[in-house]
Amino acid sequence: MNSQLSQLIEGSKERLRLFLSICFGIFMFMLFFEPFSIFLTDLNKRLVFLVGLTGIFLLLMMLVYVILSHFLARSGSPIKESILSSYVSGFILLVLSSISVTFYLRYVGMADMSFFTFFKILVISLVPPVAISLHDTIQNLKAHNADLIISREKERKQIEKYEEDLLSRMIDLESEGGRDSIKVVVSNIIYVVSADNYVEIVFKKDEHFEKKLLRNTLKNLQLLLSPYSNFIRCHRTCLVNIHYIDQLRKNYNNYWISLKGTDQKLPVSRQYLLKVREVV
Repeated sequence: MNSQLSQLIEGSKERLRLFLSICFGIFMFMLFFEPFSIFLTDLNKRLVFLVGLTGIFLLLMMLVYVILSHFLARSGSPIKESILSSYVSGFILLVLSSISVTFYLRYVGMADMSFFTFFKILVISLVPPVAISLHDTIQNLKAHNADLIISREKERKQIEKYEEDLLSRMIDLESEGGRDSIKVVVSNIIYVVSADNYVEIVFKKDEHFEKKLLRNTLKNLQLLLSPYSNFIRCHRTCLVNIHYIDQLRKNYNNYWISLKGTDQKLPVSRQYLLKVREVV
């Protein structure tokens, strides 16, 4: 019993600020614009009358969106999904508000009832369900956006983990004909430069940079390293590991990149400039 009461109180707290804001807006509108002709000339009595009117809206909002929701959820009613939908709940609140306000104005405010008066009652009674519906829609969108951010973050971490596992693999780079080769961790390859019929592979080993010359083409090496997203072409003669790029620099009309941990500079041709800029 205590737990059920606690749940009801928690549900009330979540909605109370919104309900009070709506009631305050209705109160201020009624106070300044006086949409209904009531036979109360004393200001204090009019204020008490308006407090009572907005209190009706507050009670009905609590009834429909908190108490009714709570008891239908407890009962496990099969119609709770439809009856508690935004539109149906709003319609229930609209009907109850219109009837309650009509009786309140007629018998407490002694207001004259006409078609135009009923129309104004209907318009004012529309305010709470529309405001609540908009509020709930915004909150749902925020929650959905938060879920998407969390989901993307999980996917990003999974991709990073996959890339780390991929880059930690050993790869066997061979010369044409397989007479010479070198086995190196993918992430340790810094850059590859072509030199006529040879390629110079610069890699990191025990915190030192080492070089290996193989008889092969840069095109073949690029094809071999294509499964690894951290290698890009920066020039027709160069293939570089983006994790070792320090800065993209320009000297007159020439572009080049500096590398981390070395004074070596690699040229950047205009053909590959845009791709280099995307990763720097």
